[in-house]
Amino acid sequence: METTKRTQSAGALVASAALCALLLAVVLHDQSGATAEVAAANDTNNSQSKTETTSYSYTARAGDSYSVLARKAVQTYGIVNKVNLSQAQIVAAETFLTVGAGSPELLEGQKVTLNVNDVKSAVEKAQKLTAEEKAAWQTYVPYVDFDTRDNG
Repeated sequence: METTKRTQSAGALVASAALCALLLAVVLHDQSGATAEVAAANDTNNSQSKTETTSYSYTARAGDSYSVLARKAVQTYGIVNKVNLSQAQIVAAETFLTVGAGSPELLEGQKVTLNVNDVKSAVEKAQKLTAEEKAAWQTYVPYVDFDTRDNG
């Protein structure tokens, strides 16, 4: 009985990791879209400093998941703060955020707000991954669409 539970838990963990990896690929697919979004936001709010941003808020669209919106926040944070992350690190950071939020399911039109300090912490944790850990996250990269322009 206990072995069955462990097997089911391991299967759920693998499925969650695969989903997170898939989401990361979406974000990293085309970071130029995220760059354009940030540039537009910077042009609009050029009088505000980076420190004034306390959160990233998105409205879920059809097909969006928390992981996709977390990926978008990670990418935006990286662009705004000039932090370069590999695709594997983006997948890891979005997963840290998603798991930390309880992996919530989203409804179309639902507002999702990610605290910039939480995003920063997830990014910093991803930056500290060992080569072996990065290689493990890299497994999911081919399944992730990193183009988040049409999300949130």
